[in-house]
Amino acid sequence: MWAASGVDDVQSRYGADVADSRINASAPLRILCQHDSGSCAACCGVDNFLDRSPTATHARLRRRSERVASAWPDADALRAVRDELLTAERSEVLFAAVKVCPFAGYVQEGRVGCLLHPSRHPTGDDLRDLSVYPKEVCAGHFCAPHDWLRPVEMDLAQSATGLAYGRVVTDAGLVKAVARALGDVLGRPLRSDDVLDCANALGELWRFLLNAWPWRDSDPARFGGFSFTGDDAVQRTLPTCLAGVCSDATAAERTILDALGTRALDESEAGAALDALRQSVAAVVAGR
Repeated sequence: MWAASGVDDVQSRYGADVADSRINASAPLRILCQHDSGSCAACCGVDNFLDRSPTATHARLRRRSERVASAWPDADALRAVRDELLTAERSEVLFAAVKVCPFAGYVQEGRVGCLLHPSRHPTGDDLRDLSVYPKEVCAGHFCAPHDWLRPVEMDLAQSATGLAYGRVVTDAGLVKAVARALGDVLGRPLRSDDVLDCANALGELWRFLLNAWPWRDSDPARFGGFSFTGDDAVQRTLPTCLAGVCSDATAAERTILDALGTRALDESEAGAALDALRQSVAAVVAGR
C-alpha cells in the first residue's frame, strides 16, 4: 500500500512520465523486496490493518508462521489454514477491498516473506496459487520504487532494517526527501559511500522517524501524506501539516514531515518538529 500512496507525490516532483514497474514484464536489475538486513511485504497487504504497531504486526506474522508451519507442505491443509487466517483477521483489516495475503509471514525470525515460496518447498513446488493472488502476480510484481529510486537512494532505503525496511523502500518520496535533506547538511549530493559510513546513524534515524515520531496522526486511514476512505481505499491528498504556519522548512523537510503522517501542526509544534528532524539529520552526518 505504501508504494501506491507515493504515486502522486513522486510524479508531481519528478515528472509524470516516470516508469511504473508494477506493469513491467521482466524483473528489474536490482530487486528491493529482500536484502541482508530487511524485507518488505507491502504488496501482500501487511500494512492494511487498523493496528500497524510493531507489537501487533509481530504477533500477526508470528501467528501466521506457526499456523502455516503446522500444515506445511500439504496443499489441502494449507488451504484450510488460509481460510482460517482470513477469517480470524477480517475484523482487523483496514480496507476490505485491498487484498491481504495470510501467507506473508516470518520466513526467518524477524524477516517477513512468502511462506509458500517455491524455494522453501522440499521439492520446489510452487503453491502460491493458494494465496489471494495468482502465482504469476506473486512472481512478477515489482513495485514502482524499483524504477523511481536512483542507486544511491536504494542504498539509503536499505539502511532501514527489519520490518521498517518495507515502510521505507515503498515510499520513494520519503527516501528522496531524506537523501536531499542529508545532502543539504553535507553541502553536496548524498553518495553511496556516505550511506555506508553512516549506516548505524541512519538506522537510528529510521527508528526515530518511523517508530517514535511524536507528531504522527493517530488516524489508521492515514498513509504518509494521504488519507484513504471506504473499503476501496479511495486516495485523498491531504494539505501539508505545515499549512497556515509561518515556517522556513525546505521542500525536502516538508515532504519528510508529510510522509511521516504528521498531523496538522500549530506554530509551536511546527518549530519543535522541524528542530527534531534537523537534529536527527545532522546527527547522521556527524556520525560519519
